[in-house]
Amino acid sequence: MKWRNEQIYHLRQARPLTEDDQQRYFDNVVSKLYDNPKPDQILFSYLEKGVCIGYGGLVHINWIDRNGEISFIIDIRLEKEHFAEHWSNYLTMLKVVAFDDLGLHKIYTYAFDLRPHLYTMLEANGFKREATLKEHCLFNGEYKDVVLHSLWNDRYEVINYVDCTKEQNLDILALRNRDDVRSWMVNPEVIPEENHFKFVESLKGNPNRLYYAIYKNGMLVGTYNLTNEGDGVWERGIIANPSTQGTGQTEKWERQILSSLPSEIKAVSAKVKQDNLRSIKYHEKLGYKEQSRDNEYIYYILRLHE
Repeated sequence: MKWRNEQIYHLRQARPLTEDDQQRYFDNVVSKLYDNPKPDQILFSYLEKGVCIGYGGLVHINWIDRNGEISFIIDIRLEKEHFAEHWSNYLTMLKVVAFDDLGLHKIYTYAFDLRPHLYTMLEANGFKREATLKEHCLFNGEYKDVVLHSLWNDRYEVINYVDCTKEQNLDILALRNRDDVRSWMVNPEVIPEENHFKFVESLKGNPNRLYYAIYKNGMLVGTYNLTNEGDGVWERGIIANPSTQGTGQTEKWERQILSSLPSEIKAVSAKVKQDNLRSIKYHEKLGYKEQSRDNEYIYYILRLHE
């Protein structure tokens, strides 16, 4: 309450809050959020060494369009010298909540045009100035602009096959058995459902094989697998959903996976049919280097952690 009243100039708050106002807010609004699986706001205390120095979260959450507005204030005594530090720390943590935990597509700020240092900090953290609403709010008798900064979720949800639900594994199987996918595979045969689930079961506890499903906004965009060949080299297999072809998504999610692989994986190998020109260009763009070729395949390797 104290922090909000001290900083009322940049908040959508018509008058200073009283203790009764604050208690009513917690009793009638905040307390009801805990039991709601899709609340319209999610609030956090922001602590430094166990001491609360700020609070904020996501407000006006739209679960249909999967976006939410960022809210954050800190102890006003920290604003002058530590504003950017604490905002950057907070945004780093909030991105994990918004994108990885909640699966939101977009988070944004709605700010009265009173604090230009806020925009510099937001843009340094990857936010884009999306819009300016001219003379949108009345402040001290003068109309001020409202500036919107947004950040979009470019992360993909990567799920181990053994952690997938039955429905997700059926998604994987359906993608694997598509005619336009099988035509480029080493084994072009249709895989029966029973065989697929036996295979998934066999992956449990196997340290030499990794199989992942990659989702974006609830859609299966591809699968990725690695098999240990020894000496730190793992052979990679990949399937991209044909519906995402030409969008650049496959490159994005493979780069995401490659950047997060454990350090014991020193290199990733791949083989590509010589008549698959699109795949050849893709591998070369991603940094794979040709090692050899035979009558049918080109053999590539990508060195990691160098």
